[in-house]
Amino acid sequence: MRDGLADRLLHGEAVDFDGAELPASLIRDLLTDELDQRGLRISGARVSGQVDLSDIVVSRPLVLRDCRVDEPVLLDRARLTSLDLSGLVAPAVSAPWLKLDHYLLMKNARLAVEGDDWALDLGEASIGSHVSLSGSHLRSERSYTVHAVKLRTGSHVYLGDVRASGTVRFDGARLGGNLDCRGAHLHSERDSALLGVDMQVDDSVFLSGGFRATTGSDRYAAVRIRGARIGGQLVLRGGEFAGAVALDVKQVRAGMEVLFPPDCLDGQVELDGLTYAGPPRDATVDEWLDMLARRTPVYASQPYGQLAAACQAAGNERDVRRIRVAQQRDLLRRGRLTRWGRVWHRITGATVGYGYRPAVALLWLLGTLAVAVGLVAGVAGPAGLVRSCSTVDQIGHALNAVTPLAKPEGVRCQVVTSSGLGQAVVISTWLLQMLAWAFATLFVAGFTGLVRKTS
Repeated sequence: MRDGLADRLLHGEAVDFDGAELPASLIRDLLTDELDQRGLRISGARVSGQVDLSDIVVSRPLVLRDCRVDEPVLLDRARLTSLDLSGLVAPAVSAPWLKLDHYLLMKNARLAVEGDDWALDLGEASIGSHVSLSGSHLRSERSYTVHAVKLRTGSHVYLGDVRASGTVRFDGARLGGNLDCRGAHLHSERDSALLGVDMQVDDSVFLSGGFRATTGSDRYAAVRIRGARIGGQLVLRGGEFAGAVALDVKQVRAGMEVLFPPDCLDGQVELDGLTYAGPPRDATVDEWLDMLARRTPVYASQPYGQLAAACQAAGNERDVRRIRVAQQRDLLRRGRLTRWGRVWHRITGATVGYGYRPAVALLWLLGTLAVAVGLVAGVAGPAGLVRSCSTVDQIGHALNAVTPLAKPEGVRCQVVTSSGLGQAVVISTWLLQMLAWAFATLFVAGFTGLVRKTS
């Protein structure tokens, strides 16, 4: 019976065991060069013993679909054409340095390991095409459930609808296509739910479409992909990120747009160094500015500068000015400024909008002139302190006193200073003159950009 079964398997026949027992040792024995080019194709088997295929090298595909194994599957340093473990039920799969010419399929697998082991170890594995863990349930008592540090793939990685208890880790991975996590639910109590520091994704990253990442840690973000390089889009639309720090995308470079609705965050976000092409989608400028001011842990100038540059490239100059003013307000509120720096910042903010609204200084100047006219023509004139002057002359005298740009000859008006009220009017015009010069100077400085800050 066993010889007949082995013969069928050697000839590449797909055999459904329908729950019957299969010795693990037979699987390794059949993986030889005598095996048919279609490979070893087994489904529905209850495998007894440990499947140990470490260091095996064979140019054939291996299919163990819907099989149940009571011990971890070992594929350390193995080399195969392709590997299909879809529907596998096992404690763990250990496959560091695995090399596959084509794909790795592990759809709808159930891995639950006890002790200090990873449920799935793909550390430094090299996969010629795509990897799919879609629909799998992974659990580990260790902080990491999936260990895929420095994984290399030639195409996409699919984590759609994965349920993982423990960190899914892709630090330093190089993925030749998309990282597609749509619908995945990831949770870790001690670390990030999804960790991808310095990973490189040639296409897009999808943390969307029902994706959810949560962490019980106050130290690490629910999703931490700091330093990642993404060739396409970073898509967070329809995702949910929850933790003290919900999302860490510091120093991430996206080659295309960022689809980032701020309402997907339940916690703070680290954005310093994030770069992208075009204005962020799924959020208005006001929503983005509110997130920068209220949801980031510390003040940083780069996120404001990136947003302003994206809006400027899109021709939205009005938004650029709003962003720069919001940046300076945040700098005043949370930035590192000296006492006198804060005083000067408040003055330039109130008068010229930190250099981005110089017309405000002109309004202050016009207000100063109006006060001067009111003092001379509205107070000193009716009190009889301005002699031999019509109302028009009084107005001219007030404007000339406050803005002494040109002194007309034969000044006819003069405020009598023999009384206390007259002296007060004259002293007030001197003060108003200083204010007028200050506002005029601030307007020029704001217009030429001398008071603008980019820190």
